[in-house]
Amino acid sequence: MFLSVIVPVYNGQTYLRQCLDCLLDQDIPAQEYEIVCINDGSQDGSGEILREYGEKFSNVVVTEQENAGVAAARNAGLKQARGEYVWFVDADDLIRYNILGKMRTAAEAENCDRLIFGAYQFTDTLASEERDQADRGELRVNAPWYDAVVWRSWLKRSFLEENHLSFRYPQITHGEDGLFMYEVARCRPRCVEMEEILYFYRVHSDSAETKRSPEHRKKMLRSHIAVTKILADYYAGDNTDAMTANKLMAFLWKTLYEITRLPSQERRSALAELARQGLFPYQRPSLCTTTRSYIMERSDWIGKVFDGLYCHLHTKWGFGIMTILQQVRRWMAGIR
Repeated sequence: MFLSVIVPVYNGQTYLRQCLDCLLDQDIPAQEYEIVCINDGSQDGSGEILREYGEKFSNVVVTEQENAGVAAARNAGLKQARGEYVWFVDADDLIRYNILGKMRTAAEAENCDRLIFGAYQFTDTLASEERDQADRGELRVNAPWYDAVVWRSWLKRSFLEENHLSFRYPQITHGEDGLFMYEVARCRPRCVEMEEILYFYRVHSDSAETKRSPEHRKKMLRSHIAVTKILADYYAGDNTDAMTANKLMAFLWKTLYEITRLPSQERRSALAELARQGLFPYQRPSLCTTTRSYIMERSDWIGKVFDGLYCHLHTKWGFGIMTILQQVRRWMAGIR
């Protein structure tokens, strides 16, 4: 078997059929790839949908488990995977129709450990014209962070097994895939990159990254602080690695930026936790070469000023100015 597509599912009934349909509408025989679905304790109709597809399609494999989080679900999928390559696909996302044959050709040509490809981020619904543009090669990649997400790569299963790679921190609920891909990169895989868009990443109000309830904010910050601390420990063990320096600062800046957006009491508490971990204020590694935030797409002076300030969030003055700007932004939004 050539490919195992691993799909963790938790309360994903709204978009699950769309995801499974595009995974099944492909140009290689069903016996050459499997779709391993891990139902992570869903409480909606996801289980019924998965059982329906599992009974109807021979290459759809369904496993049920109690809710343990996306990292544990992906690990469960890895244990069951039989394909030469694995691909982690989120249950609310989409891929191109009839594209697996082309991807297989690219992976086999170089016998690569990692096949990287383009992705397109959309909100709620992917228009048919956007699909057509992707097929014609006219759609612009707008999700550039292939090193921070698992769904923009195929990974050779033997490479993962030889390097003992898995999602080692199931308690981390946000940023777990970025940490996993960092650990993949540390093992120096042979990489091949396809420029065209093959994956469609959906942003919607129910996703884990867009919810902004107080409990969600706390879970996200705990996870981001935990990931940053893990990366800081990696860097302490090898402070000659520019990749680690860049990944560490990317997570630290993202964490600090989220903290600037919190109410004052939550902000002070989160900042105190970072200080206890020795992560604020922080001495930027000399090997860090990152100069962009990737939050603001503007390239004019406003974008450059924002990026410059963002990349100084690890300092007291940078954090203070950004916090003031966030307060002004909220005030202006309130008077509109």
